[in-house]
Amino acid sequence: MRYVSVERTRSGVALDPNEYLRQLPSLADSLPEGARRFATDPGHYDFFGQRCVKDLKPARLTSGGADGSAWLELYLRHNCWKHEEDLTIRYSGVQSLTIEPADQGLDVVQLQDVMLDEVLPHEHGCRHEIVCLSGRLIVTSQDLAATWQHADCPEREPDQ
Repeated sequence: MRYVSVERTRSGVALDPNEYLRQLPSLADSLPEGARRFATDPGHYDFFGQRCVKDLKPARLTSGGADGSAWLELYLRHNCWKHEEDLTIRYSGVQSLTIEPADQGLDVVQLQDVMLDEVLPHEHGCRHEIVCLSGRLIVTSQDLAATWQHADCPEREPDQ
């Protein structure tokens, strides 16, 4: 990622979106509408917020369409201790997809928990990079649409 820092340390993983957040006001107008809405959501990098992407779990990636109209849909499941919603990101006009490590194919479950992400302007629209515990996913597309949907959390203990 260009601005968001995700670094492995002896004690875990150090996360710092602050440089990206400083750059975002100057980048936002260059992002397509859906990408801009998602990236500038006030809860996006609030580590204690319900709509922070940190700790979501990649569950599946589906695709369709052809040249110029290719689409991808990434489904991220909630973490019951933090989120009450699942997140679906639908990428339209997909130009490229990279999943690292490359030997996973489209099996995004093996990427494990999301650490952080970054959405940047790109000549084709936007570039969305998601760094996870065991790899990363990078999508270049014309735009993206992020939708949060309520999720049942039977494991969640009632507040006492």
